[in-house]
Amino acid sequence: MAAHRIFCTKDTLSEVIRLRKDRPYSTVLSTIEKLGDIYLEIDSNSELLKLAAINPIVNKLIKRPARSLKCVNTVLQDIKEPRADDIFLLLPPDSKPYSNYREKMGVLLTSSLTDMQVIDDMGTSHFRPFNLLTADQKRKLQEHGEEYEDISSWKDVLAAIDVTPINAAVIIDNYLLSSNFERRKPSLYNLIQALVPNGLAIPFHLTIFLYNKNGELKKEKMEQVISEIHELKLGSKTQVSIVAHTFGNVTHDRNILTNYHLITSGHGFGVIDYRGVKENAMGEVKSTLHNIGFLPSTSSVKHQHSHILDWMRDIYIDRRGMESVYAFEVGDDFNNRLLSE
Repeated sequence: MAAHRIFCTKDTLSEVIRLRKDRPYSTVLSTIEKLGDIYLEIDSNSELLKLAAINPIVNKLIKRPARSLKCVNTVLQDIKEPRADDIFLLLPPDSKPYSNYREKMGVLLTSSLTDMQVIDDMGTSHFRPFNLLTADQKRKLQEHGEEYEDISSWKDVLAAIDVTPINAAVIIDNYLLSSNFERRKPSLYNLIQALVPNGLAIPFHLTIFLYNKNGELKKEKMEQVISEIHELKLGSKTQVSIVAHTFGNVTHDRNILTNYHLITSGHGFGVIDYRGVKENAMGEVKSTLHNIGFLPSTSSVKHQHSHILDWMRDIYIDRRGMESVYAFEVGDDFNNRLLSE
């Protein structure tokens, strides 16, 4: 499982350890212990070993299997070009220039001890099952006097849970733009508008993976989709590409992956037309930090998230399933942050 890079100062780590019996710091420490390669701002490795000698938790962090704790001169060096799932744990005064960094760069950065609540929220409450019901299903539930959540769009689904910080997304849905092409505006475009945040200082990266074994997808139509997405009123500049591949055995499940969240949908993301929900879709929106304090790493959402991205990199980077005459890629020229190695 790919690890988050977690950047913090010696003072930040010491404070989290000191306060570890209370939330949000217990969740933050669990995140550090289970998910992170730690980049610790400390003068030298010898100073780190001295700290480990008097602090058993630091000693435990050093000895974690398949995880590392590295000494760095400053955590601020990597903050200017962060990876998609980096985490920065800062305290004043170092954090002051980066107080709006989560919104501006779409990266998980905490600027104070109290600000670490955002990590606790992601670890404990960022889990939302949803059920997009058809009009007929709602009518039958009403007839039986049963309650249901009245949601009718992807905007409704994502309005109930905050998937920020976010600066990139990968959409995987084999038939999203083949059998459901006519639903692209109320389904796919509504979804994109709900995903792209306002005010990013960097371009939002979006890559859509589609299955094209039999050549149903035509390059010209996918170029049309790219143009239509660029015409949408989005909150930030967006770079988008569509990858039509023939490696369908790894893209059977419908997923959306963002920097720190995984979204699933049993019947895919093309279930809505202009009249409403056409096909019932049940799924979940969950943080990659969800329940990290209680689950082993191999059962975590982060583990699932990492494996799916690895499979997509096989297509995106290693070009598996891209040798066929039916395989192609259209859109902007960029390397999606989520898919970069």
